[in-house]
This record gives sequence, structure tokens and C-alpha cells, in this order.
Amino acid sequence: MFKTIAKLNQLLITISHNIAALLLAISVFLVFYQVITRFIVGDSSTWTEVLARGLIIWCVFLSSAVCFRIGSMISIEIFVTRIPARFQISAHRLITCLTLMFLGVLIWYGWLMTLRVAGQDIAMLDISIAWFYAAIPVGASFALIAVMIRHFELEQKHRQG
Repeated sequence: MFKTIAKLNQLLITISHNIAALLLAISVFLVFYQVITRFIVGDSSTWTEVLARGLIIWCVFLSSAVCFRIGSMISIEIFVTRIPARFQISAHRLITCLTLMFLGVLIWYGWLMTLRVAGQDIAMLDISIAWFYAAIPVGASFALIAVMIRHFELEQKHRQG
């Protein structure tokens, strides 16, 4: 069962990574378009800055799941490796629990905030600002799954020796 979950997680990570890369590329294009309209045309496009900002927010939250999965978030491995080997798995468990609690808070309050702003529109785009806020619970949910899978892999590695 763990292998099935790990494969699904890998698919989720691949999809979120590719979507984040696409959103970043679109954001770069939008910012470039804004610069062209401002300095060459002389009439700045106002909607591109707002949309680029929202896409970058999505990009960051989707990428966080990938970073958690491959273990490239701010690492405290330097501290874990300095404690005795028999306590290292306990340290990893503590770190995982604290991370899951933090992500749970992000999911919960991100969801509440998304609901709270659902009636507010972004002036330049005529869409609800909730679309931007939804990046918080969605990205944190992906990251939560990634953290659990990574922890299970660490547990298996610890059991094997």
C-alpha cells in the first residue's frame, strides 16, 4: 500500500512541479509585457502586475510540496547529524510532527481566509481574490502529503539499518 501511495505522491509532485514551472514562465512573460507597455508604448498595462503576483504566489506554494518531498527546505540536518545516532530518528519524528502541525495551521486558516475573501474581486482582473488565497490551503495540502511520504521513507530506512 505504501508503494501505491508513494507513486500517487510522485505523480502529484510531478504535476505540481510542472504547473509551478508553467506559472513561473507565464509570470515572467507578463512582467516582460508590462515593461514593454510601460517604457516602449508609454501606457502601462495594469492587469499584468496583479496577475503575475498571483501566479507567483501559486508557484511558491505548489513548489513547496516539491521541496518538502525531496528534502530541500531549510534543512536542520546539520543539527540532527550531530546528535547520537539512536536519537536521530526521534529528532526526525519531532521535526515531522512540528512541520505537519504548521502545515495543518496553514491549511485551516488558509481555507478560512479563502472563504472570507470570496466576495472580494480584484479590480484589475474582475475575478475573486479567493483564487489567489486558495494557493495557501492547496499548496499546504500537497506539502503535507509530501512530508508524510518523506517521513515514511525515513522510517523505512531507519528500520532497514
